[in-house]
This record gives sequence, C-alpha cells and structure tokens, in this order.
Amino acid sequence: VSSMETGSDDAALVSRVLSGEVEAFRGLVDRYSDAIYRFCAARLGDPGDAEDAVQDVLVRAFRSLRSFDVTRSFRSWLFAIAANRVRSRYKARAGLPRFARSAEGEVSLDELADRRSPGPEELALAALDAESIRAALGGLSPERRAPVELYYFGGLQVAEVAEALGLGEEAVKSRLFRARKELAALLE
Repeated sequence: VSSMETGSDDAALVSRVLSGEVEAFRGLVDRYSDAIYRFCAARLGDPGDAEDAVQDVLVRAFRSLRSFDVTRSFRSWLFAIAANRVRSRYKARAGLPRFARSAEGEVSLDELADRRSPGPEELALAALDAESIRAALGGLSPERRAPVELYYFGGLQVAEVAEALGLGEEAVKSRLFRARKELAALLE
C-alpha cells in the first residue's frame, strides 16, 4: 500500500470517527500501534514504559482528533504526539545517561533495524551499543534530537519528519546531518 493510499485511508477513518463511528479508531490503532511502540521502546529503553507511552499517545490522539487536519499526514501528526509524550512525560527518565531496563523483553536497535529495510546509516547506528546511543541522544539539543528520534526510531521519511516538526525538508536534512556528526563525536 502506497503512503498516499494509506493517507487517504487514514483520513477516511478519522472522518468516520469524527462523525460518531468511534469504533473506526481501532483501524488507526491497528495500523500504527506497533510502530509507535517500537519508537517509544527505542527511546525509553523499557518495554513497560513504552507500553504506557503508547497508551498515552493513542488516548491523546483520540481526544485531539478534532484538531487533526485531514489534508495532512495522520502518521506524521501521530508521531509528533509520540515524540512530545516521550519528551514531556518521560523527560527525567529519558535524560538519564543510563536506563534501568528489565533484562527480558528489551527492544534493541538491532531488532528495530530488522523491522524495516535499513539504510547504511541505520545499520551503523544499530551496530552500536544501544545504551551508548541513548546516552548520546540525551546529549543532543532538542532541535537535533527530535528529527533523529522521528527519522531513525519512528521510521518517518524526511518529508514526514518535516511535517511533524513544522520545518522545511532542507532544515530536517541539515539537522540530521549535524546530529549525526554530533552523535559520532559523543560516541567516540
């Protein structure tokens, strides 16, 4: 299914929900909950926290659905909510240099990379120790961290990241480039 078809399907589901067919929201949950979970798990490092964050994101999306512009990408809008939830509610935890993680059920960057076809940059990131990457991400400025989170952990395309953050595509590319250089320095 092309992203254009998915976008029109999303808009149709949103319209159905807004017209009172609340159960149509299940289609959006089914379509995006796994990707939102992978994004939150990669950022937070703890499966339980990630599950809580997914619930927060979906509840907030449902409650805010009237503010969604159906001419835009629902996926970008949803991931913007996810990035905001991870930053705000889990700020103290996400800012720590090390994460307290359960020994079982941890989602590694290697597993994340396997779930979609990774490019060479993603493979390089995935090959590094996940703990080091999380610590290094905490060292990035919020303006550089957000595009990295959405692009690498959320799996959004540059255009979707741009829409989610209200930036131009060139600004996103520039921030990703600078963030990669800064991450490389932090990880050395």
